[in-house]
Amino acid sequence: MKRHVYPIGVWIVSVLVLPIVLLALGFAAFALTDVETLLFDSPQLWWLGAAGPVAGIILLYGVIRRRRSLERFTSAQLAPLLADRLSPGRQALRATLITTAVLLIAAAVIGPRWGLYLEKQKVHGVDVVVAVDVSRSMLARDVEPHRLERAKREIRQQLIERAVFRHSNRLALLAFAGSTSLKLPLTTDHLSFRSKIEAVNIGSAPRGGTAIGAAIRAATDLFEKSPEQAGKILVLFTDGEDHEGSPIEAAREAYDERGIRVFTVGVGDAARTVGAQVPSGSERSSKPLLHDGQIVFSKLDVEGLRKIALAGGGQYAPIKDFHRLVTAMAAMRKTDLTTEERIRHRPRYQWFLAAALILLGLEMIITDRRPSVAKLPQRVWQEEFMS
Repeated sequence: MKRHVYPIGVWIVSVLVLPIVLLALGFAAFALTDVETLLFDSPQLWWLGAAGPVAGIILLYGVIRRRRSLERFTSAQLAPLLADRLSPGRQALRATLITTAVLLIAAAVIGPRWGLYLEKQKVHGVDVVVAVDVSRSMLARDVEPHRLERAKREIRQQLIERAVFRHSNRLALLAFAGSTSLKLPLTTDHLSFRSKIEAVNIGSAPRGGTAIGAAIRAATDLFEKSPEQAGKILVLFTDGEDHEGSPIEAAREAYDERGIRVFTVGVGDAARTVGAQVPSGSERSSKPLLHDGQIVFSKLDVEGLRKIALAGGGQYAPIKDFHRLVTAMAAMRKTDLTTEERIRHRPRYQWFLAAALILLGLEMIITDRRPSVAKLPQRVWQEEFMS
């Protein structure tokens, strides 16, 4: 029976089926005992798992081309000699090691974690309370898509995602309108903060209107457990329309008595002289809000917000320049805020990376030749051509 140097069936199993099966078995063996705690550092990179099959397909394509070349140019006398000289099993094994190593490297990059441990960590940074205006005027569309959504977008991008602010800063979240509603106390859990800010909408505060002074006083209470020397910041996202309270006096008291710096962010378009229409319904409603038969407009109060920031020892910026305020806050002096005990998932990427390096090392050691017949082709050639 004729034996081929590149048996296609063996290669398909070796470079496509076997690596995937081995990796799946490896995950199962390591993770089943703690399957509830299994997570990944970068689950969005799941598509890297295709690297193994892609590498297998590339190797298989190369084998098919070499197989065709041998069939075209190898004589009937030479083909058996090559088949005896080379080991198809060893070749396929080396390919299996390569594709499996690629899969293991991809798994290491995704960053599997399982198993829990307790970690004590000092929180070093500043305390920041974010207060977001959720009155109906924040649905005005003088900034896209509307004021509230633009504020939420800037908070996500600048306070959570921007590298300059990625310290152990503690964040808290308040929603306010005519009254205030605490959504999250001071915490270093920025993922929880992100989920809470996503859930903020019109109606997140129990009473309508706008009471900036009450929001400042409520935020001041959140700093009760902050260390005396800690940097304390209040960031107000609002259009500045204040219907009650005394926000300037509240900001001055917070700064003079508690050392809380008040930064104000104007959400709206100051260039509009009469402001923007306030919708009467939901965020998608285009019907204007009416009062005594007149369309209600909301105008950004830049001057009022500047005065609040000045009294509170902070700065004012329009929503488009919020990044400037973030840079200023990031430059503030950092202190030890607290010591937290956190439950962590143990990283396991190093196991996959080490296994990949071992497999690549074995692939370099293994040769394609049969040890027992290493010298046979040379003797046959000598007999064929010397006789």
